[in-house]
Amino acid sequence: MGIRIFSSTNFIILNLTFYLLLYSDKYHLFNTLVKTYNNLTSKTMKKLLMIVVVFFAFSCQNQPDLSLYKANKEIAEKWLRTYESPSNYKLFESLVDKNIIFQSPQYGVGEVGYNEIIAQAKYYMNGFENVTFTARAWLPGVDETTLKSDGSVRVYGTWKGNSIASGKAFSLDSYHYFSVKDGKIVQSGDYFDATGMVLATQADPETETEVTEE
Repeated sequence: MGIRIFSSTNFIILNLTFYLLLYSDKYHLFNTLVKTYNNLTSKTMKKLLMIVVVFFAFSCQNQPDLSLYKANKEIAEKWLRTYESPSNYKLFESLVDKNIIFQSPQYGVGEVGYNEIIAQAKYYMNGFENVTFTARAWLPGVDETTLKSDGSVRVYGTWKGNSIASGKAFSLDSYHYFSVKDGKIVQSGDYFDATGMVLATQADPETETEVTEE
């Protein structure tokens, strides 16, 4: 009996592991566990599976609600895509709240408002081409007190492109955060080496050729 119980336990654990890997929908998995329970005949096995089902149901109830984050992430993605070539200034402008608070990436500038971010967007969109953004990680922001998702959005990624004036290419790692209200960005921040990027893509200074008279 002991050997059979041990084998049955291993069988159930293996099946649960299989379902965990197979199903991304936890509620589908929960229903599968209930069906498995109804098909068991051993009281010991039913008790064991009941413990697993109760534990799993509790864990499902404690999953964070990321619906607001996912909706705001779509808006943040649109915002970033407007900078990619071909740029889309009109869409960018439509996503900016008039009272936005924006953390500038430029040295010593700090937080600025609507006019400054509009000027920054025009500078990058008009001065660079072949621009792409590759996101490495999208993450939900959290409330500083509760540490629960508050709907804000964060992303780490890499910008690439080249200067229209000099033709020089750039590759720049960055971090961005977004807070959204009524479909518009009300707070945002860029963190990357903006000054270094501008300097690296500047045209080379012209060298004067000395003319000697014979």
